[in-house]
Amino acid sequence: MINVLTTADLLTVITSVAGAISVHASYVDLNGTTVTPGRTNTASITTATTTTVVASPGASTYRNVKFLSITNTSATIQNTVTVNHTDGTTVEKLTSALLGTGETLLYAEGAGWQRLNNSGTPITAGTAAPVDIQTFTSSATPWTKPTTFTPTTVLVHMWGQGGGGGAGASLATAIAAKGGGGGGGGAYITQQFAASELGATESISISTVSNGGVPGIAGALGGDGTAGANTTFGTTAILTAFGGGGGRGGAISAAVTGGGGGGGVGGVGGVGTAAVGGPGGLPTAATNGAGGQGVTGTASVVTTANAERGGAGGAGQIGVAVAASVGGSSLFGGGGGGNGGNHDITPQIVAAGAGGAGNSYTAGGGGAAGTSGAVPTAGGVGTAGTSYRGGGGGGGGGTTVAASTNGQPGGNGGLCGGGGGGGGVGQNPGLGGAGGAGGPGYVVVISW
Repeated sequence: MINVLTTADLLTVITSVAGAISVHASYVDLNGTTVTPGRTNTASITTATTTTVVASPGASTYRNVKFLSITNTSATIQNTVTVNHTDGTTVEKLTSALLGTGETLLYAEGAGWQRLNNSGTPITAGTAAPVDIQTFTSSATPWTKPTTFTPTTVLVHMWGQGGGGGAGASLATAIAAKGGGGGGGGAYITQQFAASELGATESISISTVSNGGVPGIAGALGGDGTAGANTTFGTTAILTAFGGGGGRGGAISAAVTGGGGGGGVGGVGGVGTAAVGGPGGLPTAATNGAGGQGVTGTASVVTTANAERGGAGGAGQIGVAVAASVGGSSLFGGGGGGNGGNHDITPQIVAAGAGGAGNSYTAGGGGAAGTSGAVPTAGGVGTAGTSYRGGGGGGGGGTTVAASTNGQPGGNGGLCGGGGGGGGVGQNPGLGGAGGAGGPGYVVVISW
């Protein structure tokens, strides 16, 4: 029982926010040998306030509280309720609980305190902790610390933007012509904070600007993709996920097409060149990376541009293409984009390559390569990432040797930093395909 013994004793309930809390109390009053049952129904409490739910007894009367029910009747608002006992001088907290919508805090004599869900089922300690999850795909809205409960811990997952794929070349003569290189994947970074270290709100920066390479004029090489933008969390950018590098535009010669380097946890991936792949962001890995290393983009047909938490390398191509080149994959960061379709010196078609995948350490498996031929098709879009995996790289665009036909664009990288695919070669006066845009950055903030 809970004793309310004097004319100064009270039971109160404190509500943390404006909502809808109803309270019922049942008790007995003892005055000598006289026993009088009693009860109180408190009207819905709709403000953040202190409310008396069991009043003081009369003189020479002892009030024993047998049952107390506190229910959150709001359909949308969680509310922390605190039950206090006061003797008129000293206030002591009896218990406190966060009540979700429809939940009840119950006291019964002999059983003690218990929290029930909206179906009346007891909530165990293992399921009682509230969790708040907020996700962001743009800079429009800042993160706001939850106010319906008091979090102690905040976990942030972030991805930088993938690099844009290079555009394909435009050429009709029997000279090697190159598809665009794939963009590098954006890096993944995560950090856990004490909630007290963060402000009531923290700004978020995520770029939504397209960064795929632009085709040149008829008979010209394709434009380079540009590096993906960094994603930041915090008003002072206390956490940064770096973007992947852009893929090289396709040449109208037997020059190398460098894939973009993957973003690292310490720096942006580099843009591919006509000699080498773009360097991976710091700390850099030349081939398969570990930890937060950004992986260097390829400049030949290899399958060793995979990453762990950094961005994977985008697919590049040797001077005279002989086989399709696929983007690297990343276990947690963004996958690299695939190389666009090429011509050899005949000219014969050399197929485009697929993008790399998220949640994988095996090259390829991302956005599908576009088909090449008389009616080429665009590269496939990389699969969007989730709260635990990066986005897939876009597939390279298809190419053609059909007169006056355009090459096709590379596929866009998937959400969570997938690199854009390179565009395919067009037949002059047809233009090369545009490079695919790097997949946008992404932020997930979990508070409990």
